[in-house]
Amino acid sequence: MKFYMSLRIVLVFLWLLASLATHAQSKFKVIPLPLKLNDVNQEFSGMARLGDRIYILPQYGYHKETALDGEFEMYSIKADSISRVLAGADTVITAYRTLKVRGLEKLPAEVKQMYQGFETLTFVGQYAYIAIETADIAANCYLIRGVVDTANNEILIDAQRYVTLVRPSYISNAGFESITWLPKEDKLIAFYEFNADAKGNFAYLIDTSLTQLPKKVKTPFLYFRNTDAATAADGSIYAINYHWDGDYDKYLNNNFVNNPERDIKHAIPSLKSKLDHDPQYLKGNTFARIIRLKNYRKNKWQEVAVFDGFKNNWEGVTLFNKGALVITDANRSSKQVTQLVYIEF
Repeated sequence: MKFYMSLRIVLVFLWLLASLATHAQSKFKVIPLPLKLNDVNQEFSGMARLGDRIYILPQYGYHKETALDGEFEMYSIKADSISRVLAGADTVITAYRTLKVRGLEKLPAEVKQMYQGFETLTFVGQYAYIAIETADIAANCYLIRGVVDTANNEILIDAQRYVTLVRPSYISNAGFESITWLPKEDKLIAFYEFNADAKGNFAYLIDTSLTQLPKKVKTPFLYFRNTDAATAADGSIYAINYHWDGDYDKYLNNNFVNNPERDIKHAIPSLKSKLDHDPQYLKGNTFARIIRLKNYRKNKWQEVAVFDGFKNNWEGVTLFNKGALVITDANRSSKQVTQLVYIEF
């Protein structure tokens, strides 16, 4: 009798493990992209929804060598096409549109001279807001605005309307990659990529007209990179929190943070067992999750979902159905991949 009871307990345990594995897999679904969008040269760095389409932003618009003086293209995918893949009706995104972004060559010299690509995309009404990353030696990053012309698949940049975002600290390859709109305040909020300064961290509140000076507001302490954000209707902010092991010295061993593993185990419980087993874990492994801030005044991010970070430099997020879509920046490298993924939470 005891043998049968033990066997039954083991079988139930194995069934639970199998169920959990199946459940976990259903929470993370890769959405195959058309060949051109799957190219590692795209370096997707932002994503946002407007109407019934999901817009994805390449860092350089496929033409890195021409900077802001050449053609710049971004892409949009119909939300229904994504839903069909998720439902199993299609195996791959069936169609996408190419948008021309016009007027970038007219931006002032101070914006153009330190340009290192685009890093985030946000829509408010008919306006598209795009952040410009700059070289590490530059004191400022920038946010520009354009009018969306869906009839002609164009975004027309107002070259005279932009805001300057002063870097709070000099961290290699860090900019304002995470910008989203706050519907209750009718303001944009711009998070810096690095937010682990023990003395305090801040974001910028930005008027959507881009005619006023940005206002500093406190933002919670956060290990790893904040690479993009999206806002729910209730004002909750969802963001990608990503650690690439190659960033260890940039983000976890600098003038602000040193040997933080013991503190990370308490700050991020989902990493505790890995760090207990291997204190050097973060020096050789990636980590990716979606986090949530109930509103921008809250003092702590909450973990929503942990997902695979291997070979995936996650840099774009937008809310979708019962979760979010996330997209990678393959960084023109065969060591990484271009992926669009749906994560349910």
